Amino acid sequence: MGFIKETPAAKALTPTYTISNPFRTRIFAGQVTAVMSIKIVTSNEIAMMCAMAGIQAMFIDMEHSTLTIAAVAQLILACNYVGVSPLIRAPSKSHWHISRLLDAGAAAVIIPHVESVAEVKDLVKAAKYAPIGARGCANNQPLLNFQTVPTRIQNEVLNRETMLLPMIETPAAVDLVDKFLAIEGVDGILIGSNDLCTDLGIPGEYDNPIYQDAVTKIVLAGKKAGKPIGIGGIGGRLDLLEKWFQMGATWSLSGGDGALLQAGMKKIGQNYNEINQRVQKLNGAWGVV
Repeated sequence: MGFIKETPAAKALTPTYTISNPFRTRIFAGQVTAVMSIKIVTSNEIAMMCAMAGIQAMFIDMEHSTLTIAAVAQLILACNYVGVSPLIRAPSKSHWHISRLLDAGAAAVIIPHVESVAEVKDLVKAAKYAPIGARGCANNQPLLNFQTVPTRIQNEVLNRETMLLPMIETPAAVDLVDKFLAIEGVDGILIGSNDLCTDLGIPGEYDNPIYQDAVTKIVLAGKKAGKPIGIGGIGGRLDLLEKWFQMGATWSLSGGDGALLQAGMKKIGQNYNEINQRVQKLNGAWGVV
């Protein structure tokens, strides 16, 4: 694959194309950004709910869910139409997963369980067009509102505006963070806290200095490289998140659809059980059966 050469005069007449990716805009501006995780909700209304809640990005998880690519593609379109960035965690490192999700309109692809520099370079090859990578070209891209855009322009815009975010989830990957971030085409890192803690032999121990030192190392490496760092798995630990946001991290997986639904339903059940206890106690005092 190559680029079509244009004369300076023709290039001057080429229209300017941009895409809306509020997630990217915010995190590169250093703004702390909440991200809603989706694993079980497949209705497109969830995208508008995120927008109305002031959440600028939706993390659609294909690793830990049964979501199909067809369902994910519809969620991606819904996100893009309402101004919420769709971030998709791919189910594997396979190039056909990465390219299909990007062709569906993903603003970012997030790749789990990345272990080596060679793997990261292969991910760049799959996610970026030439000359950075070798992603296959397809026109009428959803992120460009299905417009017919010259291939050279399309490739330049999407290389710049879409994001490749490898995940760091093991101690070995932590040690390679500087090398990962130095690779052209890597746009940032997401830390997988639960797998990282488990691999460190301290599952769920977010207050353990071993885990915290690893996260701090990644956050500072991102700040040095000028590439944004996100933190997954500890959305409820706002104390830890704020500490790392102050160091330079900019986003986190902030809440999940299943957890939020379960918490809301649990609260309803709790409220009604408490009312029932008061009613039964009162009826008992009055001798009502």
